[in-house]
Order: sequence, then structure tokens, then C-alpha cells
Amino acid sequence: MRELYLVYRVLADGDRRPECIMGIEDGDIKGSAKALDKMVNEDNPDFALGKGERWEFVPRDLAPLADWEEIAPPDAQSLPY
Repeated sequence: MRELYLVYRVLADGDRRPECIMGIEDGDIKGSAKALDKMVNEDNPDFALGKGERWEFVPRDLAPLADWEEIAPPDAQSLPY
């Protein structure tokens, strides 16, 4: 089953900031981190992880609402694909 996660960029000094939201199948965090790395490296290499940085995945129900809304504001509209 797919679950929504808030993805943080964790900096080398331990500080973290919300980056995106991902739907992850059956908690495959390791595979999702690799997929996110690949996508970022191919589409926008300027945003690739730096030295000592990593991704952190937090399930939607455990993510702080303010961080979630930074990425997906309640007044935002989704685009149909």
C-alpha cells in the first residue's frame, strides 16, 4: 500500500528542511531515496545532495503540520495529469 511521506533534506550539521512529498509503496524508503537521488541528479543537479547530506522520510501523520504545509499549502490546487 502506498503512503505519503514528507521528505526532508538533512544537512551535514544536522539541520533539516522539508523538500518534497513522496508516495512510497510499502515503506520502501531505501528504494525511494535512490529514486529521488536519481531524479534530482538528472533533472536538477544543482539540488543534488551535498557532502554529508541525506534524505529523511517522515510519514504524513508524524510530520509537523507547518512543515507539511510549507510544501503543500492548504489553499494550493493540484494539477490533473
